[in-house]
Amino acid sequence: MNCLELTIPPLPQLVTIGHSIWQPGQQHLIRSFNVYDMLLVIRGTLFMSEDDAAYEVTEGSILVLEPNRLHVGHRPCEEETEIYWIHFVHPAPVRTIESGQIPWSIPFTKSTNLDVTPHQQVMYIPKFTGLHIPVILPFLQQMLELHQTLSPATSLPLQTQIAGLLTELQMAVRSQYVSRSRLLCDQTIAYLQQHLTRPFDAKHMEETLHFHFDYLARCLKKYTGLSPLQYKHELQIKKAKSLLENTGLSVSEIGVQVGIENTNYFIRLFRKQMGISPGQYRSARLGRA
Repeated sequence: MNCLELTIPPLPQLVTIGHSIWQPGQQHLIRSFNVYDMLLVIRGTLFMSEDDAAYEVTEGSILVLEPNRLHVGHRPCEEETEIYWIHFVHPAPVRTIESGQIPWSIPFTKSTNLDVTPHQQVMYIPKFTGLHIPVILPFLQQMLELHQTLSPATSLPLQTQIAGLLTELQMAVRSQYVSRSRLLCDQTIAYLQQHLTRPFDAKHMEETLHFHFDYLARCLKKYTGLSPLQYKHELQIKKAKSLLENTGLSVSEIGVQVGIENTNYFIRLFRKQMGISPGQYRSARLGRA
């Protein structure tokens, strides 16, 4: 599956959304303009070409037409065809890449309190693929409703809806090429990040992620080499290091900030991970003897 790699920020910005039912014999006009045109077919078939590439966009499929390329309906509809279209603006794609080649696990540079501009990142959307309509349709319906009643109260929710839709499209791409164990590993990591200060609770993890703890632990260990508790400790120490470097909080206060209220235990865990105490780490990082 070919995907478009788009640079973010900024996020794509919605221009308009529409919905119509085309009758047999109707055909898309010839056009080239400076926006993306996302076509989603709910039923029927739309026959579209972009430059020299011809597509049959069938029920449950999406085609993303790119800016400044020639778009034309190369054949009329042969049956009643229901479509949604979304126009959005964004800089041209960095490249087109096969979904199986996307480096999903390569980390981006994270901004710090010293940065004044965001670091460049990328997002991916499928160029042409099938979709699960029940997942996508609520976004389309909500966006259309907000657009039809556009006002200061609805403009921001409308823009956030397209961000949600693009997130679902990227997740659909990723889920086709990433194993379930990899996805569950990532979900386990996200859980541990979101519940960093909560006492470790295997049962709560099971109930939140809807898988047995032992299976989640195996998935995490397969890709990180760590158990859930070990990974949580890694996250806690990483956050503690940042607080030691960038704040004047005491060691005990930092322990509480990372979810370890017992100061002695926090110091022991920090020393085990880093080889030195929190105080020694702070002194070394701040250049004090």
